Amino acid sequence: MQDFFVPNDILRVFRGLYPNVDLCKVEWSWEVPGKIYEADFELNGHEYEVEITVTGHHLLTEIEGPEAPKSILDILAELYPEHSVDACTWVHYSNGDLSFEFELTSTKNGREFEVHLREDGQFLLEGIDL
Repeated sequence: MQDFFVPNDILRVFRGLYPNVDLCKVEWSWEVPGKIYEADFELNGHEYEVEITVTGHHLLTEIEGPEAPKSILDILAELYPEHSVDACTWVHYSNGDLSFEFELTSTKNGREFEVHLREDGQFLLEGIDL
């Protein structure tokens, strides 16, 4: 860990989620200063980002790298036929919901942006640095 103070209560929540992750290899920062901690680490070749509130509630875990299911990729291709997928992030929420965050680039004009789809393929939002 770096010179960023993380209370023991927050570390216990993190340990409950990822008991085998070496805390020395976790980078801590604020997702929202004074409200939400962010833990970044690598596990099984993928980048993880875990968000935990100052009250110890696990909000979500983002996992960058795994390819989305084919059904989701098919929906994305229908919605954005002239775009390439630069990255895919799985977003697991504490309530059990799952969504996918895609970084896309237009093959026509090079415009880069993000698109979020729910696990069932429902469109959520589009924008830059969401």
